Amino acid sequence: MKVKHILALMLLISFGSIGAVIFTPGLPAIAAYFMISNQTAELTVTWYLVGYAFGQLIYGALANRFGSRITIAIGACLASIGALGCILSYPLHSFTLLVIARFIMALGAASGLKMTFTLSHKLFTHEESASVLGLLTCAFAITPGLGVFIGGIVVSYFNWSAPFYLMVVYALAVLILAIALPEVYNIKDYDALQLGNLINNYLLQFKDPSIIVGGLLVGLGSCIVYTFAALAPFIAMNIMHVTPSSYGIYNFVPCIGILAGSLLSNYLGKIWLPNKSLKFGLSISLIGAILLAVLLCLFIDQALSLFIPMVIIYFGLSFIFGNSAALALQYAKDKSNASAVMSFINMGSAFLVITVLGFYTISTPIILPIIYLGLLSLGVLWYIILIRHLAHRSVNS
Repeated sequence: MKVKHILALMLLISFGSIGAVIFTPGLPAIAAYFMISNQTAELTVTWYLVGYAFGQLIYGALANRFGSRITIAIGACLASIGALGCILSYPLHSFTLLVIARFIMALGAASGLKMTFTLSHKLFTHEESASVLGLLTCAFAITPGLGVFIGGIVVSYFNWSAPFYLMVVYALAVLILAIALPEVYNIKDYDALQLGNLINNYLLQFKDPSIIVGGLLVGLGSCIVYTFAALAPFIAMNIMHVTPSSYGIYNFVPCIGILAGSLLSNYLGKIWLPNKSLKFGLSISLIGAILLAVLLCLFIDQALSLFIPMVIIYFGLSFIFGNSAALALQYAKDKSNASAVMSFINMGSAFLVITVLGFYTISTPIILPIIYLGLLSLGVLWYIILIRHLAHRSVNS
């Protein structure tokens, strides 16, 4: 295996997730700077999710039409333009510009996840691909925590716009990456961007219950992650009086869970069927959410009561993400478009949850575990529906 290709893919897979969270230690400062409510400040997360969701639907077609290099370059350029817009919103004192720029930034960064999976399958053999994806999953688990840690430091020493300078550098690194990686599309599909073909292909995928329910289960994990990204800074800094730099350090704690969970999920995947792993992940995350509620009731002013239970919740999520996707795509004939629609539902779910949260004032930390318990209860329902549908489909196939 080529180490330089693996390192490049680690950078690429983390593009969207780092862009989503690196600025979050500055959310309370953004609310204060623009003299807006915490809920309004969360629009910077909400509209990022909108761009990230719709971005999932375009990069497959762009890659088929222009190839992998140009597609990655397009995403990097869009993300850098968005990051520059975020920087400009500070001297211009324009919250509207910040929100629009976040949307553009997400639209560009969305290229990372889609193109990583495409490149990993084309650059490595089938045998190598499994271990490469395991390494990439670990990188995907670690880098958001690292991003929040760095974001917390630069916000403490400079201001809330500082993390976006880092995202410009990151986008430029991805642009260089696009030049360095080999082209994996030798044949271009000149009809790939025809609107009629795109709509028909996607509508076909939306009619498949496995993809819809599987996407909702993957989205359950994203809802939990992005709810934490949106609410935790206000809970930690405004209620628990944690500094931005300390908040960044604390964010490494949940990463332990998703890293350990990813490694164990990868190992147990060779022994367990995906439905068993998925059930295990839902059970563990439910236990973590209950523990979160108990600790926040008993130690409301202690930061570790917020972060330690997230280790357990994220540990469970590691089993939910991959196994939900595997079950959703099990019978899909067009896996490229099916995975795009599943990713759209995934990020669309997170957008809806964060949008709803924006209508409510968060005055107590206990709201976080209540949201998690509600989401995980829905997850159990979706799990039952998905397993029953797949069993029925297996009998009829």
